[in-house]
Amino acid sequence: MKEKFNNTLIGVIYMKIVLQDCTVIINNTSRYNNKQYDTVHVETLLVTDQPIQQELSWYVPKGVSLPPEIAQLLKTQQLKMYPQREDTLLSGTEDIIDQSKQGNLAEVISDASKLILRATLERKPLTPIAGASNVYMLSYDYKLYPLHDVDPNNNTFEFYIVLPFDGLELAGNGRVQMTILTPIQAQIDTNATKGIAHTGQEISEMVYDIPHTQRKAISFAWQQDPEFIVRYHY
Repeated sequence: MKEKFNNTLIGVIYMKIVLQDCTVIINNTSRYNNKQYDTVHVETLLVTDQPIQQELSWYVPKGVSLPPEIAQLLKTQQLKMYPQREDTLLSGTEDIIDQSKQGNLAEVISDASKLILRATLERKPLTPIAGASNVYMLSYDYKLYPLHDVDPNNNTFEFYIVLPFDGLELAGNGRVQMTILTPIQAQIDTNATKGIAHTGQEISEMVYDIPHTQRKAISFAWQQDPEFIVRYHY
């Protein structure tokens, strides 16, 4: 799990999340592009107990196409595409040149992988909602690549996100929730699909069949910084 910051400081006020509601739509474009990738659209609503600093922003996937070997490298290094702070992502990469001179190959690969991931992300500030206090939106789109090591037929995909966003903390009664609309005809891998609380406790998902569209909706709700994983196959 990614490193967590304890609080976000705004002046002398500790800003916390009252609600983060994330909605994800995945389309099975892999059916039409020779199994190269599916597309993901993410919409997130955030409600905070204090205003968020204007300069506070996250780096989110910008939808660039990755060569298969690069996608596999990031997966091997356990690097995933989800909103995160740049200082979190690049932590420890400053000495990559020294590590290469010392012949520390493992560290060089680790640092280089983080830098490659950074190149696939773009800075995106939150958008305040007009007429509302401490309510923000963030949306982004990107490509979801098949899990080659799990399914040699390239029919298996996995979506991953951590809520609340990197650097933010839930208020005492704060809540995060997520709804994922899966692709047409996708079958959910119920063993791999789960939420993971910061304590390691597994969070059960709810899966609903949507009549007429051959899609499913998956929902999670929790407190205390969970990770969410949804795996599906065709």
